[in-house]
Amino acid sequence: MADEVSNKLLGGLNRIGLAMRSAAWGEATESGLTPTQSQILAFIAARGPQSPRSGDAADALGITPQTASVAIAALVAKGLVIKTPDINDRRASALRLTRQGEVAARVATQWPDFLTNAMRDLDAGEREAFLRILMKLIHRLQSDGEIVPQRLCITCAHFQPNVHSGRNGGPHHCALLNQPLAEIDLRLDCAEHRSAANDVAETAWQSYSRRTPVAAGS
Repeated sequence: MADEVSNKLLGGLNRIGLAMRSAAWGEATESGLTPTQSQILAFIAARGPQSPRSGDAADALGITPQTASVAIAALVAKGLVIKTPDINDRRASALRLTRQGEVAARVATQWPDFLTNAMRDLDAGEREAFLRILMKLIHRLQSDGEIVPQRLCITCAHFQPNVHSGRNGGPHHCALLNQPLAEIDLRLDCAEHRSAANDVAETAWQSYSRRTPVAAGS
Protein backbone atom coordinates (compact mmCIF):
# COMPACT_ATOMS: atom_id res chain seq x y z
CA MET A 1 0.00 0.00 0.00
CA ALA A 2 2.82 2.39 0.89
CA ASP A 3 4.52 1.73 -2.46
CA GLU A 4 1.23 2.31 -4.27
CA VAL A 5 0.77 5.68 -2.60
CA SER A 6 4.41 6.61 -3.27
CA ASN A 7 3.94 5.79 -6.95
CA LYS A 8 0.87 8.00 -7.08
CA LEU A 9 2.75 10.89 -5.45
CA LEU A 10 5.75 10.50 -7.77
CA GLY A 11 3.46 10.29 -10.77
CA GLY A 12 1.71 13.47 -9.70
CA LEU A 13 5.01 15.30 -9.20
CA ASN A 14 6.12 14.14 -12.64
CA ARG A 15 2.98 15.53 -14.28
CA ILE A 16 3.44 18.89 -12.54
CA GLY A 17 7.09 18.91 -13.62
CA LEU A 18 6.14 18.24 -17.24
CA ALA A 19 3.61 21.07 -17.17
CA MET A 20 6.18 23.44 -15.67
CA ARG A 21 8.81 22.52 -18.27
CA SER A 22 6.30 23.07 -21.05
CA ALA A 23 5.40 26.48 -19.63
CA ALA A 24 9.09 27.37 -19.22
CA TRP A 25 9.78 26.61 -22.87
CA GLY A 26 6.80 28.70 -23.97
CA GLU A 27 7.70 31.70 -21.83
CA ALA A 28 11.38 31.49 -22.74
CA THR A 29 10.54 31.42 -26.44
CA GLU A 30 8.37 34.52 -26.08
CA SER A 31 11.17 36.39 -24.31
CA GLY A 32 13.84 35.27 -26.77
CA LEU A 33 15.65 33.21 -24.14
CA THR A 34 16.21 29.51 -23.62
CA PRO A 35 14.93 27.94 -20.39
CA THR A 36 18.54 27.57 -19.24
CA GLN A 37 19.20 31.27 -19.81
CA SER A 38 16.03 32.17 -17.88
CA GLN A 39 17.08 29.91 -15.01
CA ILE A 40 20.50 31.53 -14.86
CA LEU A 41 18.94 34.99 -14.69
CA ALA A 42 16.70 33.82 -11.84
CA PHE A 43 19.69 32.26 -10.07
CA ILE A 44 21.78 35.45 -10.27
CA ALA A 45 18.81 37.52 -9.06
CA ALA A 46 18.28 35.18 -6.09
CA ARG A 47 21.90 35.61 -5.00
CA GLY A 48 21.44 39.38 -4.78
CA PRO A 49 24.67 41.18 -3.86
CA GLN A 50 26.51 37.85 -3.61
CA SER A 51 27.59 37.93 -7.25
CA PRO A 52 27.98 34.25 -8.21
CA ARG A 53 30.42 32.69 -10.65
CA SER A 54 29.46 30.69 -13.71
CA GLY A 55 30.50 27.53 -11.86
CA ASP A 56 28.04 28.37 -9.09
CA ALA A 57 25.25 28.62 -11.66
CA ALA A 58 26.22 25.28 -13.19
CA ASP A 59 26.21 23.58 -9.78
CA ALA A 60 22.91 25.13 -8.69
CA LEU A 61 21.09 24.23 -11.90
CA GLY A 62 22.65 20.81 -12.33
CA ILE A 63 24.12 21.56 -15.75
CA THR A 64 27.63 21.15 -17.12
CA PRO A 65 30.11 24.05 -16.85
CA GLN A 66 30.22 24.19 -20.66
CA THR A 67 26.43 24.54 -20.91
CA ALA A 68 26.48 27.28 -18.29
CA SER A 69 29.34 29.08 -20.04
CA VAL A 70 27.52 29.07 -23.39
CA ALA A 71 24.28 30.32 -21.83
CA ILE A 72 26.06 33.06 -19.87
CA ALA A 73 27.94 34.19 -22.99
CA ALA A 74 24.59 34.56 -24.73
CA LEU A 75 23.18 36.57 -21.82
CA VAL A 76 26.21 38.85 -21.89
CA ALA A 77 25.75 39.34 -25.65
CA LYS A 78 22.09 40.23 -25.07
CA GLY A 79 23.10 42.88 -22.53
CA LEU A 80 21.40 41.09 -19.63
CA VAL A 81 24.48 40.03 -17.67
CA ILE A 82 27.90 41.53 -17.12
CA LYS A 83 31.02 39.71 -15.96
CA THR A 84 33.39 41.43 -13.54
CA PRO A 85 36.62 40.19 -11.92
CA ASP A 86 35.93 38.17 -8.79
CA ILE A 87 37.47 40.01 -5.84
CA ASN A 88 38.41 36.67 -4.25
CA ASP A 89 39.87 35.08 -7.38
CA ARG A 90 41.06 37.23 -10.25
CA ARG A 91 41.08 34.20 -12.52
CA ALA A 92 37.31 33.91 -12.17
CA SER A 93 34.47 36.23 -13.14
CA ALA A 94 31.52 37.27 -11.01
CA LEU A 95 28.10 37.61 -12.63
CA ARG A 96 25.81 40.60 -12.20
CA LEU A 97 22.55 41.58 -13.84
CA THR A 98 22.24 44.75 -15.86
CA ARG A 99 19.10 46.83 -15.42
CA GLN A 100 17.66 45.13 -18.47
CA GLY A 101 18.69 41.80 -16.94
CA GLU A 102 16.89 42.64 -13.70
CA VAL A 103 13.68 43.18 -15.66
CA ALA A 104 14.15 39.90 -17.52
CA ALA A 105 14.92 38.11 -14.23
CA ARG A 106 11.66 39.34 -12.68
CA VAL A 107 9.79 37.83 -15.61
CA ALA A 108 11.81 34.61 -15.33
CA THR A 109 11.00 34.21 -11.63
CA GLN A 110 7.24 34.55 -12.08
CA TRP A 111 5.41 31.28 -11.66
CA PRO A 112 3.00 30.18 -14.41
CA ASP A 113 -0.56 31.36 -13.83
CA PHE A 114 -1.90 27.81 -13.87
CA LEU A 115 0.35 26.92 -10.95
CA THR A 116 -0.36 29.99 -8.81
CA ASN A 117 -4.09 29.51 -9.43
CA ALA A 118 -3.84 25.88 -8.33
CA MET A 119 -1.97 26.88 -5.15
CA ARG A 120 -4.83 29.20 -4.21
CA ASP A 121 -7.05 26.14 -3.88
CA LEU A 122 -4.92 25.00 -0.92
CA ASP A 123 -5.87 26.42 2.46
CA ALA A 124 -3.27 27.77 4.90
CA GLY A 125 -2.88 24.44 6.67
CA GLU A 126 -2.39 22.55 3.42
CA ARG A 127 0.21 25.03 2.19
CA GLU A 128 2.10 24.75 5.48
CA ALA A 129 2.03 20.95 5.29
CA PHE A 130 3.15 21.06 1.65
CA LEU A 131 6.10 23.31 2.53
CA ARG A 132 7.15 20.95 5.30
CA ILE A 133 6.99 17.99 2.91
CA LEU A 134 9.10 19.87 0.35
CA MET A 135 11.66 20.71 3.04
CA LYS A 136 11.98 17.05 3.96
CA LEU A 137 12.20 15.87 0.35
CA ILE A 138 14.83 18.45 -0.60
CA HIS A 139 16.83 17.70 2.54
CA ARG A 140 16.87 13.99 1.70
CA LEU A 141 17.84 14.57 -1.93
CA GLN A 142 20.56 16.95 -0.80
CA SER A 143 21.86 14.46 1.78
CA ASP A 144 21.94 11.72 -0.88
CA GLY A 145 23.90 13.97 -3.25
CA GLU A 146 21.12 13.99 -5.84
CA ILE A 147 20.87 17.78 -5.81
CA VAL A 148 23.37 20.46 -4.89
CA PRO A 149 23.18 21.91 -1.35
CA GLN A 150 20.30 24.31 -0.95
CA ARG A 151 20.24 27.30 1.39
CA LEU A 152 17.48 25.84 3.56
CA CYS A 153 16.56 27.30 6.93
CA ILE A 154 16.70 23.82 8.42
CA THR A 155 20.39 23.40 7.50
CA CYS A 156 21.43 26.84 8.73
CA ALA A 157 23.60 27.53 11.77
CA HIS A 158 21.08 30.20 12.82
CA PHE A 159 18.14 27.76 12.87
CA GLN A 160 16.81 26.55 16.23
CA PRO A 161 13.92 24.09 15.84
CA ASN A 162 10.99 23.65 18.19
CA VAL A 163 12.06 26.06 20.93
CA HIS A 164 8.81 28.05 21.17
CA SER A 165 5.31 27.06 22.11
CA GLY A 166 3.98 28.45 18.84
CA ARG A 167 1.67 30.96 20.50
CA ASN A 168 4.06 33.82 19.76
CA GLY A 169 4.89 33.04 16.16
CA GLY A 170 6.99 29.89 16.69
CA PRO A 171 7.70 27.04 17.00
CA HIS A 172 11.17 27.64 15.55
CA HIS A 173 13.68 30.44 16.06
CA CYS A 174 16.16 32.31 13.86
CA ALA A 175 19.19 33.38 15.90
CA LEU A 176 20.29 35.84 13.21
CA LEU A 177 16.99 37.73 13.27
CA ASN A 178 16.42 36.84 16.93
CA GLN A 179 12.77 36.12 16.31
CA PRO A 180 10.40 33.16 16.22
CA LEU A 181 9.71 31.42 12.92
CA ALA A 182 6.46 29.72 12.06
CA GLU A 183 6.58 26.69 9.79
CA ILE A 184 5.33 28.82 6.91
CA ASP A 185 8.20 31.31 7.47
CA LEU A 186 10.91 28.75 6.70
CA ARG A 187 12.81 29.44 3.49
CA LEU A 188 13.97 27.12 0.76
CA ASP A 189 16.61 29.65 -0.29
CA CYS A 190 17.87 32.23 2.21
CA ALA A 191 20.53 34.79 1.28
CA GLU A 192 21.72 34.92 4.92
CA HIS A 193 22.18 31.15 5.13
CA ARG A 194 25.29 29.92 6.93
CA SER A 195 25.85 26.18 6.84
CA ALA A 196 25.78 24.52 10.24
CA ALA A 197 28.47 22.07 11.30
CA ASN A 198 27.53 18.50 10.39
CA ASP A 199 26.76 17.38 13.93
CA VAL A 200 24.75 20.53 14.67
CA ALA A 201 22.85 20.20 11.40
CA GLU A 202 22.02 16.55 12.09
CA THR A 203 20.77 17.32 15.61
CA ALA A 204 18.61 20.17 14.30
CA TRP A 205 17.28 17.96 11.51
CA GLN A 206 16.27 15.20 13.91
CA SER A 207 14.52 17.77 16.09
CA TYR A 208 12.73 19.34 13.14
CA SER A 209 11.64 16.08 11.51
CA ARG A 210 10.37 14.61 14.80
CA ARG A 211 8.82 17.88 15.98
CA THR A 212 10.72 17.64 19.27
CA PRO A 213 13.01 20.19 21.00
CA VAL A 214 16.76 19.75 20.78
CA ALA A 215 17.90 17.84 23.84
CA ALA A 216 19.84 19.84 26.41
CA GLY A 217 23.59 19.58 25.88
CA SER A 218 23.23 18.62 22.20
